[in-house]
Amino acid sequence: MFILKGVNIPYKNGWKVQDVEISNGVFSEISDSIAPIDKSGGKIRSILPSRDSYLIPAMIDPHVHVREPGFEYKEDWSSCSKAALKGGVVVIIDMPNNKIPVDDLEKINIKSNIATKKSYVNYGLYIALTDNNADQIAKGIFNDYICGIKIYMAKTTGGLIVDSIDTIKKSFYQEKPVLVHTGGKEGLLKLLKAYEEVYKDENKAPALYICHISTEKEVEILASYKRKFPNIVGEVTPHHLFLNIDDYNGPPEVLPPLGNKQDQSALWDALIDGIIDLVGTDHAPHTLQEKLSDNPPSGFPGLETALPMLFNSFIDGKLPLNRLIEITSIKAADIFNINGYGKIEKGRAANCTLIVKENWTIGEDGYQTKCGWSPFDGKNLKNKVYLTIVNGNISYIDGKFYRGQIRRLCINGD
Repeated sequence: MFILKGVNIPYKNGWKVQDVEISNGVFSEISDSIAPIDKSGGKIRSILPSRDSYLIPAMIDPHVHVREPGFEYKEDWSSCSKAALKGGVVVIIDMPNNKIPVDDLEKINIKSNIATKKSYVNYGLYIALTDNNADQIAKGIFNDYICGIKIYMAKTTGGLIVDSIDTIKKSFYQEKPVLVHTGGKEGLLKLLKAYEEVYKDENKAPALYICHISTEKEVEILASYKRKFPNIVGEVTPHHLFLNIDDYNGPPEVLPPLGNKQDQSALWDALIDGIIDLVGTDHAPHTLQEKLSDNPPSGFPGLETALPMLFNSFIDGKLPLNRLIEITSIKAADIFNINGYGKIEKGRAANCTLIVKENWTIGEDGYQTKCGWSPFDGKNLKNKVYLTIVNGNISYIDGKFYRGQIRRLCINGD
């Protein structure tokens, strides 16, 4: 049991200063003042931040490339989950395009065993759709083991490109969310047409999650289809929100490519208006040596910086508080049916992060990700993650990490 003293918690799209007690994994009391004494007279640990502090639901990141097994030199489950904690993230859902793609139950179990032993945060897994496993996926054979199905319609690690519309359609005959790397406008239109055909035939379809939307044209297509099919979900990455091709001078190559300033503006408008539903980092670490080579692989790391960057946008008045919480926690919990996330309230599971007002330069205290760099290196922020709580346990506080009990999500109704 411990108490967070005098922290700001979300209240009617503003803030209210409260003491917050956490016990047995839940918010056990929230009130104006809580005495740090337990019923037997013993003293309870109190945490009193020396700066203005804001307790918000921790981030759920549905789009992470942990890299292990296969590319541990870039990232492993320990380093990736510590990066998550430092960025106020308590759930990561790992993509299946490993060196050996995760496309069957044996590979799912291998990855799960590694994650259970090494992760500092709660986690979930995806399976990759292929021509060979599409019939099994359609029957829901993997659904007790996964958070969703990932489809790659364009270039990615692992040679997982699916061209067949018939194969893609089979993923829509089961109930788990289907996440898709479309490769851009043409792939998006091809995908949505297939989804519409199945929806009309079956009068239902699972959530269709469009990954890393990056252009104004994709936003327009998404808006049109969302009016007809409410199960369509749009994701944007922090690097497409905060960077554009005209201004970025860091390590090269990301897929999809950075857009121009007009694309960037359209993404922000769509995020504020709800056309884009949530933020996923697409955390895709590669070493700096690889990124600066003649043939750099595609991908940016993002777990340590996403929530601080977004909170900075809230401080600057660009992002309302209710949307900040919606796009980083509530919507993902709803899509993947993950219970107990998204609110600071008595009786709810305590998965939260405490952000303090502090001038901070990204990279000044190093990185937890093994790749050791960020596309936002040198960016000045007005806030920093001080504390991250996973399942009611302090897992990160002021630069120190602690591994508590973690949970595998999206299985057994969790």
